[in-house]
Amino acid sequence: MSNEFSPARKSGGSGSDDKTPMLDAEDVAAYLKANPDFFSDRDVLLADMTVPHESGKAVSLLERQVKILRDRSIESRHTLNALLENARYNDQLFSVTRNLILMLLEEDNLVQLASVTECNLATQPGIDACKLILVDTPATASEFQKRFPSLFRSKRVLCQQLDKETSQLLFPEMLPALRSAALCPVTHGNNLLAILAIGNQSQDYFNDELDTLFLNFIAEVLGSLVNRLQMLR
Repeated sequence: MSNEFSPARKSGGSGSDDKTPMLDAEDVAAYLKANPDFFSDRDVLLADMTVPHESGKAVSLLERQVKILRDRSIESRHTLNALLENARYNDQLFSVTRNLILMLLEEDNLVQLASVTECNLATQPGIDACKLILVDTPATASEFQKRFPSLFRSKRVLCQQLDKETSQLLFPEMLPALRSAALCPVTHGNNLLAILAIGNQSQDYFNDELDTLFLNFIAEVLGSLVNRLQMLR
């Protein structure tokens, strides 16, 4: 494509070429995109060009370009800040998870294992209560399977809102009742050994959009430890 932009003239008059193609806005946009330096030596043309503003006032092309670049810069900074905040949050979660697992590896009985898990996680932001519930009797298994059938089927973290009765079942010592919870199945093989229940006062805190990567990892470690300790009893 030539570096000079020569738009075709409308047909008309005996000397015009009727076969000359007409250019539309897309052709002009494609040319300018392919030749970003088109205005580099056309200062007069650039100064004369205006673009309608949202307020109705016309602004120069340079002013509009500066605004667009400024808006993009602000958007990029916001995106970067969000990524940094997410990285800091994940780093904190990793540190909490690592410290908890190292502590759990030192325990040699189920009572202490549950106590260390609950006390450690209950101190973390967003966690108002934590309970490791052993599913070690037919009555317990039946009650929880009736209450949370999808948890037993999928054996994946379940985040949901809580009514007062369910909150009392999971966190009997908590008053007022908690409004939402993440239920983490603690499994070994295909067997559900326990449920790690983590609660919050807000009904929207634990929801389907929550990233459960670290919760799943903690539950997997607990599954191996609970199974080992049960076999030693």
